[in-house]
Amino acid sequence: MRALTLFVSLLCLVSINAFANPQEFVEGTHYEVLDTPKTTQPEIVEYFSLYCMACFRFEPIANDLKSAFPKSFRKSHMSGLSPQANMGEKMTQAYALARFKNLAKQFNNIVFKTNFSDRNTIETTEHLITALEKAGINAEDAETGLNSFSIKARARQMDKEARDRNVRGTPTLIVNGKYKININGFRNSNNLSDDLVAAINMLLKK
Repeated sequence: MRALTLFVSLLCLVSINAFANPQEFVEGTHYEVLDTPKTTQPEIVEYFSLYCMACFRFEPIANDLKSAFPKSFRKSHMSGLSPQANMGEKMTQAYALARFKNLAKQFNNIVFKTNFSDRNTIETTEHLITALEKAGINAEDAETGLNSFSIKARARQMDKEARDRNVRGTPTLIVNGKYKININGFRNSNNLSDDLVAAINMLLKK
């Protein structure tokens, strides 16, 4: 009986210690504080490019973050990477159009597969329109959308936001416009998705 009581007591002690010592995330290691205004609403943004291999590999983690923060997580495309002149900008416009049509996820999956799994990089506007067609936008609407003022304005706004937040590489995660996640700080993580969710939850409360 004494042995059982001691065993239960030890289990309780372990549980108490586990809650008393939650995982700590350190400024300068796991995240940086930006010299930018904090957003008024909770927000997690992944700055990414559909021409970025690291973003392609990060996509399952991004999907986990979307599931964990369905109302707060969003993606923002950057135009910096480009296999041909202006194709980075065209890709951002195509992403803006797909997002406007609520087909961003389908479009991303198709383009990532084409660029990296199939190794058939999208290098022309015609190929981009084909990708938009596969995502569910007919060719005429795709061509019109890519040339529309409103879609180009949405694309420019994404690039401006990245510049304003001094985003220099992809993928980059920024929480509430104020905290940039240092993904390299999680290189020893056993479960990157869970650790990022925990870190983001902490930063959302700051």
